[in-house]
Amino acid sequence: MAARRSAARAAEVVEVTIPPKPEFVSVARLTAATVAARQSFTYDEIEDLKIAVSEACTALLVAGTNGTPLTLRFTLEADAFEVRIETGGPGVELAPPGARGKQPLDEARLGVFLMQCLVDHVESQRSPQGKAELRLVKRRQR
Repeated sequence: MAARRSAARAAEVVEVTIPPKPEFVSVARLTAATVAARQSFTYDEIEDLKIAVSEACTALLVAGTNGTPLTLRFTLEADAFEVRIETGGPGVELAPPGARGKQPLDEARLGVFLMQCLVDHVESQRSPQGKAELRLVKRRQR
C-alpha cells in the first residue's frame, strides 16, 4: 500500500535560472546535488549528477546562448531524477553512444562523453519555443 502511494505521488519540480556565465555553473551543480539528495540518491550518484549537470551547462555555454540565461528544471519522480537545461543558443550535437571511433576527444566531445557515462540518458533537442535543450535522466539504483 505504501509503495502505491509513493508511486502515485506527483513529481516534484525545482526550476532555477542562471546567467549565461561560467561562474554560475556552480549554482547549477549545487542545486542538482541538493535536489537529488532529497530523493535518497547515494553520495556517488549525487557526485555523478553534479559532474553531468556541470558538463551540460558548460557545453551549452561553449556552444553559445545568444545572451539568454540557462533555465534548469529538476524533476524528481519516484525512481528517477530528470534535468532539463534550456537556452536560446544553437545547442549541443550528441553523437550516438559508441560512435566515437578512434578519434581523440576534444574538450566539447569529452564533456558529452562524460554526461553519457554518468547518467542513464542524455538527449539534445529543440523545445517547442525553438530553444536548445539538454535532457539528462538518472535512475535511482535500488
